[in-house]
Amino acid sequence: MQNFFLILTGMAFGAILLVVCKLMLEYRHVLTAKILSLLLLSAACYMVQPFVHDMFYLQLFLGVCAMASPALFWMFASTLFQMGENNQKLHFGHYIGLAVCIALGIFQHLHSPAGLDGSIIHIISLVATSALTILGLFDIFRNWQSDLVECRRFLRLGLSVTSGAFLLFVAVNEFIYGLSEFPAFLNYLNISVISIFAMAFGYIILVSDSNILIESIDELTLQLVKDEITKPSLADIQWLDKLTYAMEEEFYYRQVDLTIKSLSEYLIVPEHQLRRLINQHLGYRNFNDYLNRYRVRDAAQRLSDPKLIRTPILTIAIESGYASLTTFNKAFKTLKTMTPSEFRRISGLADSSELTDF
Repeated sequence: MQNFFLILTGMAFGAILLVVCKLMLEYRHVLTAKILSLLLLSAACYMVQPFVHDMFYLQLFLGVCAMASPALFWMFASTLFQMGENNQKLHFGHYIGLAVCIALGIFQHLHSPAGLDGSIIHIISLVATSALTILGLFDIFRNWQSDLVECRRFLRLGLSVTSGAFLLFVAVNEFIYGLSEFPAFLNYLNISVISIFAMAFGYIILVSDSNILIESIDELTLQLVKDEITKPSLADIQWLDKLTYAMEEEFYYRQVDLTIKSLSEYLIVPEHQLRRLINQHLGYRNFNDYLNRYRVRDAAQRLSDPKLIRTPILTIAIESGYASLTTFNKAFKTLKTMTPSEFRRISGLADSSELTDF
């Protein structure tokens, strides 16, 4: 039985190395690809670790690398699922989470399991790894409805069901069994699950659909996407005309909390078709970015209108379709590179002392 799992582990390890080589050879300049490579290598370390229990220093290295998986999972989710103009790159919290995982991994492997079982360090480790995994899952599901890239929506579902669920499963096992040796069936189950995921992921990336990851990353240029965008069909043109009329003539974007589902119901266009139209034919990868173009343009026209000089910015934000001033200010500054009050000020409508972002 052990020989079978050793062969299975070797096959999965090989698949992981092939995917990492592909990522590093073709997309090593892309942050998401680098983090994914580290995450895959971390999973490989976790998978190989049970087979080297007699080699202390190698087990220490593999254990620390494996311990970094939850932090790397969060970093990967944050960079892959950043939303276009609302990009979320890595921040200080990501690096703190990674440092905590590495420190806990070193501490745990330098102390005896009996001394750590039930200790405060063990509890902190469980809480930290679970929290980082949950943060990664939150980033995966955040903006789920507004994401227009179908392959990325598929990745959201696949990653949430596989990687996130498995990391939480490992954390639960750690909580139940502490740092004592796992039962043999759990070790075999872990190896089997990781191996199956690794080989399936390797097949998708290397054989079945090599563009699925490329098309999901916003920072990659369109030249890297091999599939050409087809010309709109007659039905697409009719739907696009309905969409344009609703936005340009009926100002439907002013509806507060407008979602792609409610818009599809209003236009009587299937939701998945509307996602495809806005993504493929209008060039938007996120529904909120599409709405912001209309809303910010509308707000800018109002802010520069002398007749509306006394109208509060909050009122303009709400009338343009925003539910909160914070969201409006962020979107406006992203597109106009200045705050609404600064925009109104350079329009020459009033002295700077009279204007605020409120």
